[in-house]
Amino acid sequence: MVFFIAKGGNRVYNKTMVDYLADGKIFSVSDYVKLLDEGLRAFRARIVGEVSEVNPGPTGHIYFTLKDEKDEYLIRCVIWRGRYNLYGVRLREGMKIIASGEPSLHPKYGFKFIAEVIEPAGEGILKKEYEALKKKLEAEGIFSPERKRPIPEFPRRVGLITSWNGAAINDFLNNLGKYGYQIKFIDSRVEGQAAVPELIGAIDYFIERGQIDVLVLIRGGGSLESLQAFNNETLVRRIASCPFPVICGIGHDKDVPLASLAADRAVSTPTAVTSVLNESWDRALADLSMFEKEIIYRYQEMLRKAEFSLEDFSNKLSGQFGVFFQNLEKLSTQLKDRLAEIDYSIRNIKRSFVVNKDLLLRGFKKWTDNTGIFLEGVEKQLKIFNPIYQLRFGYSLVYSRKKLVRSTKDVEVGEPLDIRVSDGKINSEVKGKTNYGKRGI
Repeated sequence: MVFFIAKGGNRVYNKTMVDYLADGKIFSVSDYVKLLDEGLRAFRARIVGEVSEVNPGPTGHIYFTLKDEKDEYLIRCVIWRGRYNLYGVRLREGMKIIASGEPSLHPKYGFKFIAEVIEPAGEGILKKEYEALKKKLEAEGIFSPERKRPIPEFPRRVGLITSWNGAAINDFLNNLGKYGYQIKFIDSRVEGQAAVPELIGAIDYFIERGQIDVLVLIRGGGSLESLQAFNNETLVRRIASCPFPVICGIGHDKDVPLASLAADRAVSTPTAVTSVLNESWDRALADLSMFEKEIIYRYQEMLRKAEFSLEDFSNKLSGQFGVFFQNLEKLSTQLKDRLAEIDYSIRNIKRSFVVNKDLLLRGFKKWTDNTGIFLEGVEKQLKIFNPIYQLRFGYSLVYSRKKLVRSTKDVEVGEPLDIRVSDGKINSEVKGKTNYGKRGI
């Protein structure tokens, strides 16, 4: 049962041809031809046959005849010039093709099948056409490594062309890293020769106003016939002339699609495309983690050296000026406590780094500033407790044979002395000794 849809006014006729004739209505010739033409449009189909005649028209349209291989049935066909040039299939007698379209009844020229898509039929013919076009484009340098552009580091604006209903888009989105990508997606057919106009239209959209860093074309694998769109000469040339890098993630059985050969980067799966896009971001994240570890290690090393220096200096001071030993010991204990707090904070910061890097960096800076202030305070107190600093208050240090004199027993009468005061040194000699015993001075 065939239903007719009249274009004028979008009115639907729920009557069959037999119903119209049964009404007894009398048609004019033109009305009857229009009625038949509208009805024939419902018989859209894909027809396989052998090309027996090819006649280019004066306007560039191609008129040809398809005949059945088993008998003498013929059907006259036409494909408009733009469509013929788009698909790149050059019709010749004896060639077996598949034509997709709809029949039409013209008032003057009669019945014809209007072919919207033509494609070679049979794996052997497709393979032959593939190899011929590949050789032609290779000779022009379309696939040359020298013309391929590098994928930009840290790409963010990504143009994506694939079918919304396919599995490829789910694989792509599920494996794309969370690096703030801005995806501009255009839904397009990706199966067979009929996908060519949509794919080219999508690419043209991005060329004209895409504002993207890289263009991605993806689909799953398939036979040579199902991948015909990606072996189209117009599509391949459009990819090669894109003003931005192109990544193709098109699965294939044996022969790599020509679109992949022309792309700046080609991989065989949508998941592999995400690896290409994530590559520079993953590397940067790894470098950042390594840099973070290096900063923490160097800071810990610096703190260990500072602790050692302070302990060494404290020991020297306690040996020369024991009266300040308890104060220095107290400062050393405080410093160790602070260092322990810093070490604990560093460990805590390292654990929280994965959760919130910004918070880690702010906390790290805060501890650095606090430690700097604490060390400045220690430096000031050490300066105050320095025995040399005390000389300005009238004290002096007496040395004999470069050793500090602490008792009358440390010198003998006649020995030379070096007396250290705040602004210099006085040379003297022991004239005599008086021992106060346990009373001290």
